[in-house]
Amino acid sequence: NAGNAETEKETKPSSAALARENLDPVAAVATAISQIQDTGRLFVRNLPYLATEEDMRSAFEKFGPLSEVHMPISKDTKRPKGFAYVLYLLPEHAVNAYKAMDHKVFHGRILHVLPGKEKPQPRENEDGIGGFKSNVKKERDAKKKALAGSDFNWNSLYMSADAVADSISERLRIDKADLLSADSGGNPAVRLALAETHIINDTKQYFEGHGILLENFGHQERSDTVILVKNIPHSVDEDELRGLFGKFGELGRVLMPSSRTIAIIEFFEPSEARTAFRNLAYKRLKDAPIYLERAPKDIFDAPFDPSKHITRSSAGKDGSSQLDKIFEASHDPTAESKAETASGSTTNVAGCVLFVKNLDFGTTEDTLRQLFGGVDGLKSVVIRRKKDPKRPGKWLSMGFGFVEYNSPDAARQALKSFQGVEVDDHELDIKLSDRLAKVESNPDATSGSASADGKKPKSTKLVIKNIPFEATRKDIRDLVSAFGQTKSVRLPKKFTGGHRGFAFVEFLTPQEAQHVLDTMKDTHLYGRHLVIGWAEEDNSLQSIREKV
Repeated sequence: NAGNAETEKETKPSSAALARENLDPVAAVATAISQIQDTGRLFVRNLPYLATEEDMRSAFEKFGPLSEVHMPISKDTKRPKGFAYVLYLLPEHAVNAYKAMDHKVFHGRILHVLPGKEKPQPRENEDGIGGFKSNVKKERDAKKKALAGSDFNWNSLYMSADAVADSISERLRIDKADLLSADSGGNPAVRLALAETHIINDTKQYFEGHGILLENFGHQERSDTVILVKNIPHSVDEDELRGLFGKFGELGRVLMPSSRTIAIIEFFEPSEARTAFRNLAYKRLKDAPIYLERAPKDIFDAPFDPSKHITRSSAGKDGSSQLDKIFEASHDPTAESKAETASGSTTNVAGCVLFVKNLDFGTTEDTLRQLFGGVDGLKSVVIRRKKDPKRPGKWLSMGFGFVEYNSPDAARQALKSFQGVEVDDHELDIKLSDRLAKVESNPDATSGSASADGKKPKSTKLVIKNIPFEATRKDIRDLVSAFGQTKSVRLPKKFTGGHRGFAFVEFLTPQEAQHVLDTMKDTHLYGRHLVIGWAEEDNSLQSIREKV
């Protein structure tokens, strides 16, 4: 490849270059400085074989910020070949390094620093159709690849909307068209946003369970050996990713959640990771190009240990229970809050609502009511339906529903009693829903308490910014109601029509507001990232307008 060709050319300087060095050292130095001023790149040889890229970076970055340090290794022995390339952001820094480091002792060896040639550009490839790319397509792809290694990225946990929809439809055994159909009830964009929110939180739990430090995702410094892979088609599995990236070097950890929307690839050698990144960035994998990003530095809590690493996590087995919450939340008949007139004598309790799947399409609420009424405390039974496209005015069962009890104990008893019971020749699949039920309680019992993760809620009111202009007040209510009971939703309007791009949402309790803030901080609606924060007391329309 281009990298090997460059290595062969630069490891043996030309006879003309040697002649210049031997006959006229002053002229040779002047020529070398002129070349370095053009490229900003150095070729360093006679390196000790135990030296690493970190050692080289520490020795050369004192002259200025580095763009890249590349130390080729042998594919057979995985040991350095004894030379490296150092690329500076500014050529004058490379000149200073050349003057200071040439013929200096480094780890017991005398360095020989030469001007490096321009970094070779990758050869033009054919497109996936079979013909050569047009000039416009070449320029577009070249621009994307050039920006692929940038330290700036909008969202490290970006997930393809199509992959999210595929993941949900497969795990819940429903048709993708039903998930995205407007006839299924509610806004498809809201359902997709709910699906993305749950998958992102499920992915975070998976990564935390595999030694990933999520708090380091906000760090700007990037790793040389770990790559984030995004926009993965849902049909791609871990073995396929290992085969794709394993061609470029030996892999350490490969982490891919059960949702298969994002993955983390770890290489042992930085040079192999760079080669894989350069060759696979925006490469088309099945029906979509994959997006690569250098992972933040130190995202693993411990070095790789082959004896402890399991290539396939058993955590994915219970992933369906988490994904069940996505579809149930978007179709929960209690999602539209009735708290506009709620009094302070009620509180919200989790574990009172059951999510019932695998219903026969002919099963009615009365049938379920007779069954679940065997446990005292039954409050309501609802089967979710959609419009029948073949018979206007008629409705079809979607095969699942919700059963609510007055207390969590009653719901758990019903879950144990009726799990797997046959109703109309269908075995019921019952799970506890994460919906909050409103029950009578002492209003002072939970006042001032902190959230589960130790954060003390500031108030019951949140402000949501960067709302797409296609979204409506009902969309915002449906979205946030899946995670907490809303008291009010206000979407300020313009004088000329339409809203201003932000909204105020008030919840019944501060704990629910904190839960929404923690859960939805990475959510997208209509492709726009929702920015959620506490609504301060002095947040007037004018101050919010100025911030936006």
